[in-house]
Amino acid sequence: MTKNRIQKSLATKNNSWLNKSFQNCTFLNLPGLVGLKNCVNKHPITPSSRLQNPSIRSPTHVLKQTVLLLITLFVLIHPLLGNASTSTTTPSSTNILAQSPSPYLAMHGHDPVKWHSWNAEVLKQAQIENKPLFISSGYFSCHWCHVMQRENYHNLETAAYLNKHFISVKIDRELNPEIDKVLIEFAQKATGQAGWPQHVVLTPEGYPFAAFIYLPNPVFNNTLQRIVELWEKQPDKIRALAQQSVQPAKTPQAFTISHSEFSQKLLEQLERAKDDFSGGLKSSASKFPQAPLLQALLRMENLPEPIEEWLLLTLDQMQSQHLFDHIHGGFYRYTIDPEWQIPHFEKMAYTNALLADLYLQASQRFNRPDYLKTALATLNYLQEQLYNPATQLYQSSQSAIDAHSKEGGDYLWTKSRLQQKLTKQEFSAIDQAWSLSKPAPYDLLGWHPSPLVGQNSDLWPAIRLKLQTNPLQIPIDSKSILGWNGLILSALSRAYAVAKDTTYLKQATRLATVLMNQIQQENPPRALSVTGDKMGEANLQDYAFIYQGITDWQKLTEQTNYQSEISQLEQTITQRFYTKSGWQYHQAPLLPGQQGEWLMADNAIPSPSAFVSCLKPESVDFAGKALLANPLSYASYLKTLECIQRYQPTPNNVE
Repeated sequence: MTKNRIQKSLATKNNSWLNKSFQNCTFLNLPGLVGLKNCVNKHPITPSSRLQNPSIRSPTHVLKQTVLLLITLFVLIHPLLGNASTSTTTPSSTNILAQSPSPYLAMHGHDPVKWHSWNAEVLKQAQIENKPLFISSGYFSCHWCHVMQRENYHNLETAAYLNKHFISVKIDRELNPEIDKVLIEFAQKATGQAGWPQHVVLTPEGYPFAAFIYLPNPVFNNTLQRIVELWEKQPDKIRALAQQSVQPAKTPQAFTISHSEFSQKLLEQLERAKDDFSGGLKSSASKFPQAPLLQALLRMENLPEPIEEWLLLTLDQMQSQHLFDHIHGGFYRYTIDPEWQIPHFEKMAYTNALLADLYLQASQRFNRPDYLKTALATLNYLQEQLYNPATQLYQSSQSAIDAHSKEGGDYLWTKSRLQQKLTKQEFSAIDQAWSLSKPAPYDLLGWHPSPLVGQNSDLWPAIRLKLQTNPLQIPIDSKSILGWNGLILSALSRAYAVAKDTTYLKQATRLATVLMNQIQQENPPRALSVTGDKMGEANLQDYAFIYQGITDWQKLTEQTNYQSEISQLEQTITQRFYTKSGWQYHQAPLLPGQQGEWLMADNAIPSPSAFVSCLKPESVDFAGKALLANPLSYASYLKTLECIQRYQPTPNNVE
């Protein structure tokens, strides 16, 4: 399928994906209540910004969550009724989000929906008014979050219905990952789909009972109406069933595994999952970089030849195809096709931090100067496009949407614009290389640039400079998340160790100082605004990634500044986030579904618990069976097991 057809299919999928996704569901009738059971989803890719690597659950685990499936609303497969309301408006009202320092929340500040921020008072208000909580989670650079707002939250009739029947809460998933995690896991278990914008409806007490992602306005309105109808008729039944779905997790039986056991299982599962033609993991649609997995493989000394060949292919494809921005530098979050050709144009600070570190390690292992060039270009992107001198931190992301609400608009070039920008010789070279005589792969927006090779390669540096978009023009989520800056610290530290350029030492040292000053506060923030105001509360991810970043900085730059501070940080992490039921994301969870976990899966970002579980080795023992059952989802634990074996050898893990 061509890029053009794929783009068109995504645009037209809005009204058809829902029925396709749930066409294989079977139904179960309870007294007065209809729900889904054993829903087999054969179309898991949503039109939202898709969740990468949802946790894979065993059939036994899913059966234990039957009540989630029973009460996840049948409205998701209810036929489309009526037409979209035409009562939309350019918002003139304001709500409490208008003054939020979060760009994502602030953009909803003029919706006619009476949005609330997430806090304990929201739960109290819902209970007083006996209204369900409608929680919508998204983020600034998410394309479908913008579409959801335009089609639904700017609609006066839809907003009025939400205001009448729900307590509506808008969450910036990057500021509240601990809440977003609960919503995503519920949606994944209950519907087989999760992504952003993610919507979950909860009882006033905080127990989830319905979930859906992006919906066009007619379906969204009908969904809300059916939820209200069900809630008004059977609130007690819904409460009882929803509460049963959130039971305290039982402590599993300890099952110690060794580093070699896990390594072997990881390689076995990877052998079945790897794409030997295009690199990455097999997929019929979106393809993600899988940075935690690739970094884990680089830690293995003797990779089997087929795995090493696949690893090199993956690294080559990611840097040479369209996951990488060949004009501005830096990697996009993922591609919407399996060949790395069609990027989803959002750029995340964490993606670029992880991939810069990955290519630095790969450049050393395989003696590849081109990998080093890619790594340094990625760090240069972070410095030029995301660094905020006011806070001395790196901002979180650049949007896929340009100032005119066009996805990819800041990165695509039409034929006429190329003619205006380039000399005749440059345009002629581009015309031939990019096949400008053929239909544009991105319809009216044109072509996504790729480097010239061969006899015209000497023209590329000048062309690249001419096609750069002013960074100030690209919409940016200006908050600086502490944990993600910890990942950048690791990459900058390694850049100094590999390239021996003192520029990276200065950048790393400055960042280490800022992060330690922030995380050592009594109540450190999750992020800083563009002007340095505190935002949210630091969670396990922030502590874990800063802990790893500072540790890498000391090791790779041969510093000893923070020895005592690191010891104190270790104590704080275990005291605040380790409980009798495992690691918890937030030290003061508000929802009943926020329970401790013995291990957390990798996703686009590594597992935060993997970074700190060496501080509590017994936590890995309790997770041993889960690790062996699905090692691809927990690749970051390879380093954890290595750490445990190195510092706490036992007869069970001596190799």
